[in-house]
Amino acid sequence: MVKKVKNVIVICDFAYIEGGASRVAHESAIALSKDYHVTLFAAVGPVSDELQASKVNVVCLGQKDILHDKNRLHAVLQGLWNKEAKEKLSKVLNHFSCEDTIVHVHTWTKGISSSIFEILEEKGFQVALTTHDYFLVCPNGGLYNYPHHHICEIEPMSGKCIRTNCDARNYGHKLFRVCRQKIQNDHIRPRKNISYIFISNFASKQLLRRYPHIQKHYFLENPINFTNRFQVNCDENQMYLYVGRLTDDKGIRIFCEGVTKAHVPAVVIGMGVLYEELKEKYPNIEFAGWKEKKDMVPYLKQTRCFVFPSTYYEASPLTPLEMLACGIPCIVSDKNASKDIIEEGKNGFLYDGYQSEALKQVIERCQEDDLIKTMNTYIYQTFDTTKYSMDNHIRHLKEIYQSILNGGD
Repeated sequence: MVKKVKNVIVICDFAYIEGGASRVAHESAIALSKDYHVTLFAAVGPVSDELQASKVNVVCLGQKDILHDKNRLHAVLQGLWNKEAKEKLSKVLNHFSCEDTIVHVHTWTKGISSSIFEILEEKGFQVALTTHDYFLVCPNGGLYNYPHHHICEIEPMSGKCIRTNCDARNYGHKLFRVCRQKIQNDHIRPRKNISYIFISNFASKQLLRRYPHIQKHYFLENPINFTNRFQVNCDENQMYLYVGRLTDDKGIRIFCEGVTKAHVPAVVIGMGVLYEELKEKYPNIEFAGWKEKKDMVPYLKQTRCFVFPSTYYEASPLTPLEMLACGIPCIVSDKNASKDIIEEGKNGFLYDGYQSEALKQVIERCQEDDLIKTMNTYIYQTFDTTKYSMDNHIRHLKEIYQSILNGGD
């Protein structure tokens, strides 16, 4: 007999939108609540206005996340093993049947911890786990050496990994992450009730080559809301645009070097630790600070090409897709998942993400007006926004839930 999903328990560290992963968790929970009884279980409050206004039942522990808990010993101990989260979730699960309920885990490393996974298997619940990042295999979650600004190919949790100071903060924090990873590996990897959802082909390859034992997995891209879509006449523009955080892992230095070498107008939208340094070093570039989406529109209308120079394994970048929706060609570093969406010479170009000279050469090619006009028309006419709609996301997510509940059939 085919089982039918009636209930969904969404697990997310935060009861408010803290980042991209929590945004997907919250928005999909609200959309799912039209057809299912949905509960969102979170460690850290407050509860967002959107959730409070929705049909989603929210269970929030009202805890502090690891970073903002002033009691550092408590933060470390709870970050390793959140006993309250395990006990409270166990009580929540008592109100549901594993015959018609899916538990969907989005995030757990910043508040909830891996304490919950044992109880989920003991009570017989099937779990969908979306891999928004690389915490499944990597202690710092990024497969990246932050102090030295390069991708890390060291085997996760090997002796060399443990000895390497790759953490964005300090080596002490790295050792905390190593302890957390050991506990996590012991409590997630043996579980037979977990099915994994990958958000990009690129990210799945990075995860599977480091943890090839994953048997049950699905693919589902994150939803994107393309509001007020319009076409930019890129061939009439000269400006090259960067949007994002101003940190080394985002490749902002490579962007500044590349546009300067190419002698083209450029704008940087965003803030970060490198803002003052780069603004002083590159007076030829306009540093506009951070902008709300509505305030970015005048800049988009002046853009010739968007450059996405991120030098770490970003699993599913949003901004390049938003640019393509407006017909803007994208010049993308080959170090992140956006390379999956690039059709060379049709909607953009790839370049060696570590080489500003390689970026310069691509920019010089993009100075051809006829090429940019052809690309601009092709992109706007062929880009399918419905592929990334919430309706499409939920339709496929329901199919995945049904498959998981019925043993992958």
